[in-house]
Amino acid sequence: MQLFVLFVLVVLPVATARAATLEDAAKTEGEVVLYSSLNNEQIVTLVDAFKKKYPNIKPSFYRGTSDRVLQRAVTESKAGRFAVDVVTAAGFQLQLMKESGLTQRFVPPEASSYNEGFKDPDGHWVSVHSLLNSMAYNIQLVKPNEAPKKYEDLLAPRWKGRLGVNLLDPEWYVSLQWRWGKEKTRNFLKALAAQQPGVRDGHNITAQLLAAGEFHAVTNPYAHIAARIKNEGGPVQYVFDEPVITYVHPIALMKAAPHPSAGKLLMSFILSVEGQRMLRDQGRIPSHRDIDPQVFSLRNVKLFASDPRLAKEYSAAGDEMRAILGAR
Repeated sequence: MQLFVLFVLVVLPVATARAATLEDAAKTEGEVVLYSSLNNEQIVTLVDAFKKKYPNIKPSFYRGTSDRVLQRAVTESKAGRFAVDVVTAAGFQLQLMKESGLTQRFVPPEASSYNEGFKDPDGHWVSVHSLLNSMAYNIQLVKPNEAPKKYEDLLAPRWKGRLGVNLLDPEWYVSLQWRWGKEKTRNFLKALAAQQPGVRDGHNITAQLLAAGEFHAVTNPYAHIAARIKNEGGPVQYVFDEPVITYVHPIALMKAAPHPSAGKLLMSFILSVEGQRMLRDQGRIPSHRDIDPQVFSLRNVKLFASDPRLAKEYSAAGDEMRAILGAR
């Protein structure tokens, strides 16, 4: 009881004063600029809600793919033009920005609600939303007792000629190497190649072909795509091989942010329960550990966050995947 009283009398007023100081500084700056790879509707929802909460701060944004967000940030930096305060992008592109010295350390209070792996160990970023890599099978072609539970189950003789593999996903292969070790992962892929799978480029196309019956099972679709097809009546069931390989999409404060206080405020808002629920309601998988997605529950699912620092291995890993699987 004494500790609680001490918290109320000492710690809480200090935290409140800091928040007030940040908000006052942000009001003085008067605006904030976001570059983001979220889709346009999601960004508009977030910035409109931010403006409603902080009416004295004018938010604006640029929307592009993660590659375009990276290219724009790098190009502007080289030209000595510093327009952006906050960026969100895929882990690979955000890590390149960090390594190029474009981001700065900022650990918002909300970061305490994000598990390790979903925030940068150096404090430069926190993951806004996640993408889960799963297996999936066609329930019209696969009996429940024959459904795969682990990646290794797909090496059983009955799957020969019936599998689909998404080749446009070296992050999956690199993450498996990190999880299993390179030798086991390479041997797994060679054994998978012996199953004579159909290979395609893209998460959407492999999931769609699974639903159409071209494949009995696919090795590495995004779980939310399989879940969406299932919810729309498609004969698809996703399967989590735990710990589930999970891709992060972080947010970071730019080192040369022209409106740093407003940028910090926007980051905190997007990472807050309020902001994460908005993304959840628009179909994203929040990285906040207390906000469950709409498409499935992750309360009892173990996740394996893909490390953006391994992105330098993606090119070679992609080449190796294609070579082993016999794709051109």
